[in-house]
Amino acid sequence: MATPRTRDPATPAGTGLPGRETGRPAWALPRHPGDAVRLVAAVAVLAASTAVVQTDRVGVLETDVFRLVNDLPTALFPLVWVVMQAGNLLAGMAAAAVAAATRRYWLAVNLAVASAVAWLLALVVKGLVGRGRPPDLLDDPKLRPAAASGLGYVSGHAAVAVAIATIASPYLGRRARRVVWTLAFLTCASRVYVGAHLPLDVVGGAALGWGVGTLVHLLLGAPGGRPDAGTVARALAGYGIDTVEVTPLGGRDARRAARFRAVTAAGEPLFVKLVPRERRDGDLAYRVWRLLTRKGRSDQGRPPIDPADQQVEREAYLGLLAAASGVRVPRVVLAGRYGSGSGLLVQRLVPGRSLEERDPAEVADATLLATWGEVARLHQAGIAHGDLGRHSVVVDDDGQPWLVDFDHAGAAATERARQADLVELLVGLATRFGAARAVAGASAAGRERLAAALAATPPSALTRGGRTELRTHPDLRDELARLLAPTPEGEPR
Repeated sequence: MATPRTRDPATPAGTGLPGRETGRPAWALPRHPGDAVRLVAAVAVLAASTAVVQTDRVGVLETDVFRLVNDLPTALFPLVWVVMQAGNLLAGMAAAAVAAATRRYWLAVNLAVASAVAWLLALVVKGLVGRGRPPDLLDDPKLRPAAASGLGYVSGHAAVAVAIATIASPYLGRRARRVVWTLAFLTCASRVYVGAHLPLDVVGGAALGWGVGTLVHLLLGAPGGRPDAGTVARALAGYGIDTVEVTPLGGRDARRAARFRAVTAAGEPLFVKLVPRERRDGDLAYRVWRLLTRKGRSDQGRPPIDPADQQVEREAYLGLLAAASGVRVPRVVLAGRYGSGSGLLVQRLVPGRSLEERDPAEVADATLLATWGEVARLHQAGIAHGDLGRHSVVVDDDGQPWLVDFDHAGAAATERARQADLVELLVGLATRFGAARAVAGASAAGRERLAAALAATPPSALTRGGRTELRTHPDLRDELARLLAPTPEGEPR
């Protein structure tokens, strides 16, 4: 097998760490919407636990949980004591030092900041709530080795341990993440076992640490779990595709999928999309949030929330369905599963550039007309693209348009979804090529149908990009409606 050349740094062998984000320095890692969801969840848990905590007594359920853990055999204490040190502030500083020693300086900064802030905030919450330790509230707790001093709610050890795990997770492979989170959980349990804290103390502390770590990720950035070019080369080799070159493409979907250009040993150029199973914005918390917030709203332009391998299979199916209906789309080479749930999509690379990338002067009116023709065929097949901006139309070297990126598409689409496609493309073309050229080319889609779509489609049904362009050009919608309106004689303008 030929050894592929890659253009981004691969992960060192044996580290179990994902490849670095390409195209940006280590200190400029991306921010992730999923972290905002996690921060809200952490604050909610902290607020709920604080609300039910009482300073003068302990509830029956909390007492029972405390006794269950605190009554475990004393013989476990030496091992538990070692584990418990993972929640010490010094442990956070030690983890930062180890990260710095391995030249992961941004991770070291994150660990040091999160550990210190979690510890200090735990002290603040202790003073505000004023809840005592187990010996102050319960009879005969087992203290190992002796009673801890100070206030109980929240646990500083739990806050620091969970903050460390939260910060480290995006930088680690799956197995390593399981280790750090298991260690964080055992640290929380150890504080109950030694009689230093009650269960709600560690729940509140864990929520505080989770929130602090997530806030640091929001402010300072975090890796997104994107695979590197070496991973893609190995994935292709697993399906019998030998590559001599793999180059990352980046692009607008880089947050949720890794996109690459690959060249096979036979010289065939391929487009490769690898959707990781464990993306920063694809975990359970974010997917639940998406399910809740999309209820009653248009799904136009929203990234899919299916498992990664199902996403690429669905995109490949819609591409094949469109091709069978005569739409000019890239040929699907394969769609399948890679590793433990990642999705791999391979298509024939269209030699050309998108309408987003091309200068308006080099795009002929015939190309715009042909673009609308492809959209008309797509809609006649009952398919809505779902994200039909300029970036989704690639013009090849012969001036022929190709529709790409079917990851938002849907079969048996409603008229509302197809109308949103028309307005999305109309707005995108008008913004770049002028309203007159956009409308003139739209004759292939039918002016009356386009006018009806423009009147029936609110801005909220468009993608974020479409809504932004309408806000940037507040008179554009009215101008398009005027150009699409028939003349007094009944003829279109």
